[in-house]
Amino acid sequence: MIINPSAHVMIPRRNSFRRAVIGRRRQTLSIPGGKQLWCRVSKILAGAAVFLFMASFFINGSITRVSGEIGQLEAIHNELVEANILLRAQKARLFSPAVVGVLAGNQLSIKLPASGQYQQL
Repeated sequence: MIINPSAHVMIPRRNSFRRAVIGRRRQTLSIPGGKQLWCRVSKILAGAAVFLFMASFFINGSITRVSGEIGQLEAIHNELVEANILLRAQKARLFSPAVVGVLAGNQLSIKLPASGQYQQL
């Protein structure tokens, strides 16, 4: 720094300890779209990553809950299938000709005639 005593002004000069860069330019990295664009894009991508991370936890919990409900519904379905099989067997037994003849004879006094009780015309 050189001091001019007559003007009482300090004139700043280049620091002599600093390396002089003469004839060389600094090479800068040029990003297409500019630095601000890429900062915004990186913030959006970081937000999307956080959103996807939270969504994966929600989806995993939903999958667990739904698979449990499916297991319960399958157990109920199996019970209903077994009950349906038993009811169909009971229906087939109750509507067999032997049982229907016995019930009709008991309730309505309808009996099949014996072989000697009817005549063919």
